Amino acid sequence: MFKKLSKHELFEVLKNMVLVYSSSWFKSEWIAVKKLGIEKFQGREFAELFKEFGAREAKILVERSIVTGKDVSSVIKALKLSHWALFENITLKKLSANEVRMRTIDCTRQKYTMKKLGAPYPCRDIGFPYESRLGFVKTINPLAEVERIFCPPDERPIRLPKNVSCEWIIRIPSN
Repeated sequence: MFKKLSKHELFEVLKNMVLVYSSSWFKSEWIAVKKLGIEKFQGREFAELFKEFGAREAKILVERSIVTGKDVSSVIKALKLSHWALFENITLKKLSANEVRMRTIDCTRQKYTMKKLGAPYPCRDIGFPYESRLGFVKTINPLAEVERIFCPPDERPIRLPKNVSCEWIIRIPSN
């Protein structure tokens, strides 16, 4: 059946499947946090799981030679092909030859929890945003570093635009 679909139809079907799985992951995570407490999600096992998630996603791009370099431009290309770009409105700004700023704009997860619970989703405390980004970029370049600038429930920096849900700096050290 899939072979009979146009490229556009196939893309839409696959995108829908990914969105359904992502939504289910988020809801399962949320239920587990409510039942077990957020501290249960802060262990080494979850950090490794989240890091592996990011690494596996980037590994496919590297193995298929879709992303071939290790520089900031290659990291930007990979991020544009990531689940972050598929699910969210992200901005990627090359700050220098060694740095890129990644922002999520009006995060769907944050909008959902604000609407349903009246409070931001504690992404920072669960660890997925940092660990998955770290695993992802280190697969592109093992020397890469990720710095959290803002991720709920952090206090929002004064100059950060209101529509920015989280902000990260990714650095590739000079050789």
